[in-house]
Amino acid sequence: MHFGKRLRQERLRLHLSQEALAEALAISARSIRRWEQGQALPQASVRLQLSRFFGLRPEELFEDQETQTPHTPLWCVPYPRNPFFTGREEILTTLHTALSINQEAAFTYVYALHGLGGVGKTQIALEFAFRFAQKYHAVFWIGTETAESLALSLLRIAETLQLPERGDRDQQRVITAVRDWLMTHHQWLLICDNVEDLGVLDRFLPSRRQGAVLLTTRLQALGTHARGIPLLPMKHREGMLFLLRRARVLEAEATGEPMHQLSVQQPSHYAAAAELVTATGGLPLALDQAGAYLEETQCGLPAYLDLFRTRRAALLQQRGEGAQNHPLPVSTTFALAVAATAERHPAVRDFLRVCALLQPDAIPEELFRQGGEHLGATLEAVFRDMLDWNRVVALACSYSLLSRQPEAQTFSIHRLMQAVLLDAMTETERKEWASRVVEALDAVFPEVQPTTEFAPWKKQCDRLVPHVLLCLHRIGDAEGSLALASLAYKVGQYLREGGQYAEAEPFYQRAVHIREQLLGSDHPEVARALNNLALIYWKKGQYTEAEPLFQRALYIWRQALGPSHPFIAVALNNLAILNAEQGKYAEAEPLFQRALHLSEQSQGPEHPDVARALHNLAELYTGQGKYAEAELLLQRGLSISRQALGPDDPLVAHALYNLAELSQEQGRYAEAESLYQQALRINEQNQGAESPDVALALNGLANLSREQGRYAEAKALYQQVLSIREQQLGQQHPETAQTLYDMAIFSQKQGDLGKALSFAERALKIRSLSLGDAHPKTVATRELYAQLVQEQGGAEQDPPSPETS
Repeated sequence: MHFGKRLRQERLRLHLSQEALAEALAISARSIRRWEQGQALPQASVRLQLSRFFGLRPEELFEDQETQTPHTPLWCVPYPRNPFFTGREEILTTLHTALSINQEAAFTYVYALHGLGGVGKTQIALEFAFRFAQKYHAVFWIGTETAESLALSLLRIAETLQLPERGDRDQQRVITAVRDWLMTHHQWLLICDNVEDLGVLDRFLPSRRQGAVLLTTRLQALGTHARGIPLLPMKHREGMLFLLRRARVLEAEATGEPMHQLSVQQPSHYAAAAELVTATGGLPLALDQAGAYLEETQCGLPAYLDLFRTRRAALLQQRGEGAQNHPLPVSTTFALAVAATAERHPAVRDFLRVCALLQPDAIPEELFRQGGEHLGATLEAVFRDMLDWNRVVALACSYSLLSRQPEAQTFSIHRLMQAVLLDAMTETERKEWASRVVEALDAVFPEVQPTTEFAPWKKQCDRLVPHVLLCLHRIGDAEGSLALASLAYKVGQYLREGGQYAEAEPFYQRAVHIREQLLGSDHPEVARALNNLALIYWKKGQYTEAEPLFQRALYIWRQALGPSHPFIAVALNNLAILNAEQGKYAEAEPLFQRALHLSEQSQGPEHPDVARALHNLAELYTGQGKYAEAELLLQRGLSISRQALGPDDPLVAHALYNLAELSQEQGRYAEAESLYQQALRINEQNQGAESPDVALALNGLANLSREQGRYAEAKALYQQVLSIREQQLGQQHPETAQTLYDMAIFSQKQGDLGKALSFAERALKIRSLSLGDAHPKTVATRELYAQLVQEQGGAEQDPPSPETS
C-alpha cells in the first residue's frame, strides 16, 4: 500500500483530522497533506516519530503492505469508544512509550495512571486500548471497583479465551486459569480500572509475564506495585474543545479552526465556555457533566454558566442520561472519596475543610503547623505529633484529594473539590470554620515591627496574602472578630510597605471599623489603626485627611495610656513629619523635640527609640540647612544605636546614610562616599544584596557620582537601583519613581534630553497615581518634565496623565 494511503488510513482510524495530527506531532498540516497526496516523503527522523505515534513498525507504515491484512486481537473491553474523546496526546504518547511491545520494560513493570476522581483516567485508558489495539494479540479490561465487578471481568476474559474453567463455580479456579493463560502467552494488554486496593492485583497478575499492564487509580502511593504516571486536569484550550464537542456545539471531530470561528460568530458562547473550564478547573468529569446537561436541555452555554454560578451544588449532583463509564456525578464522586479517607482518620475531613476555605493552590504548610491550635481540637492534637500529621496528609493525598509540594512546603486542592466540601457544610459550620481559618491566618501572618527585616518578612507575607485576601473578601464585617481586624491591619501594612497605598487604605479603614465595633471608639488598638490609616493619607499627599487622624490617635493614646507612654512619642513624631513634608518647619520642630524628650523620659536616654527621634529631627535640620545642629544629633543617634544594638544593626546603617546625605549636601564628597559604603555593607550583610535598603544606599552613591561627573559609574549604579526597586517593590512604587526622577536629572546633565523626558514621564505617572497630583514630589516631577519639554524645544503640552488599571 502506498505510504500516503496508509498514513490516511491510520489517521482516520484514530478519528484525527490532518490539522489534529499535525498539532500532535508538532509539524505543519501542509506536510501531512503533501504526504497523503503522494507529493513528498517524510525525513528519517519524522518517519520514526510517525511509526511510534501510530504504534506500528516502520516497515509496516512505509513498505507496501497491500497484500497483508492487520490481525484482529482478542478483545475483551466492555465499553465502546468515546466519540467525544479530546486531546490528551501527551499522556497517550507517554503510555505508548511505556507500554511499547519493543521494550522489555513494558512487560516487567506495571504502569498506573493516577489522579483525582473524574480527571479522565478511565477514558484515557479506553482510548489507548482502541487506538493501539493492533500492537497486541489480546486486550483485556478488568473492573476492580468491587469484588463482584472483578469476578465478572475475569469471567468475561475466560469466556473470550474459551478457557475450560470458564463455567466453574469455584471463582478461584477461574482466576487461576486466567493467570495461567497470561503467564503462557505474550503481547497482551491488561487494563485494570479503578484500583482501590493494590493488594488485589496479586490475586490474578502472574509474577512472570510477557504482556503489558496498565492500572487506573486514585491512589498516589503505589509502592512496588506500579510505576506512576500522574494525570492532571485538562489544559484550558483542550478543556474548551472537549466541552464544546460534548455539548454538541461543535462536531465531535471538530478541531481548533471551528472553535476559532465560534469565538468570532458567537463570542458570548465562547466566553461562557472559557469561564466554565476555569470554574471547573478543567476536570473532564465536570465538563462531561456540563456537556450532557447542555445536550439534553439545549439551554445554551451562557444560561448554563448563570446556573452554575447560582445553583452549583445542584448541577454537580446531576450526571445526565446515558453515563456508563463514570455513572457517578462530580459531587458524589468526591463525597465518597472524602468519606473513605475520613473513616481512616477523623482529622482528614477537618484538614480538607480548612483547605476548602483557602485559595486552591500553594496553601502553606506553616498555616497548620504554626496556627493549628486555632483549627479545632481534632486538628490541634494532630499537629502536636509530626508522625500523626504526616499520616493525615498522606491519607488526604492517597485518593488524590490533595497534592503536596514538599520542596515549597505547600498543598494544592482542586477547586471543585473545594466546592463539594463547602456545599456539604451547613451555614453554621461554614461560619465556624471560616472563623477558625481567620484566627490561624492571623497567628501566622507576621506584623511589621521596628526591627523587622524586610526580605524574610515579605517572603512570608507573599505566601499567605492570597489566602488572607480571599478570607477577608468572603467574611463580612457583621461577622467581624478581632482576628479579622488584625488580619486587615496586617494586610494594610503589607500593601503600604509595597507602595500600594490606594489598595492599603480600605484595609486600614476596615480594621478601624471592626475595632470600634468590638472595642469601642477610644481603645488603643483603634488608635493604632487610625495612625496607620493616617500614614497612608500622608504617603498619598492627602495631608488634610491625615492630620485629624494623627490628632485623634494621639488623643486616644493620651486618654487610655497616659501622657508618658511611648505611643505618644510615635504620634507626635508622625505629626511632626507631616508638618515637615508641607514645609511647616516652625510647627514641625517643637513636635520633633517633644517626641524626643518623651522618648528619653519613657524609654531612657540610650534607647533605640531615642536614636530614631534624633534621626528625624536631624533630617528636619538638614532640610533647613542647619548642618551643624543636624550633625550633632546624627552623631549622638549613631552612638546610641551602636551601643544598644551593635555596630551592624539596620538602625546604625540608617544613621550612616543620613550622615552621608548631610556630608554630600556640604560638598564633603569623600566623607559622604565612605559613609554610604558603610551603610551599604551593613544593609547587604543584614538583608542581602537585593533589599530596598541596599537600593537606598546605592541610590545615594549614584547621586554622589552624578554630582562629581563620574557618569559611567553613576549610570551603572542607577540601573542597579532601578532593577532592585522594580523587582522588590514593584514598577509603580514611589521609591521606583524616585530612581526614575534621579535618572531623568542624570540624563539631563549628560544632554540626553530624550531619555531624560522618558524617565521623567514614567516618574510623573507613578507619583500622580500613588501620591496624588498635589504631593510635593509630584509637583517637583511635573516641573522637571515641563523644563525638559522646554529644553527640547517642544511645544507646550499637558503632562502625561497617570494610567489606571
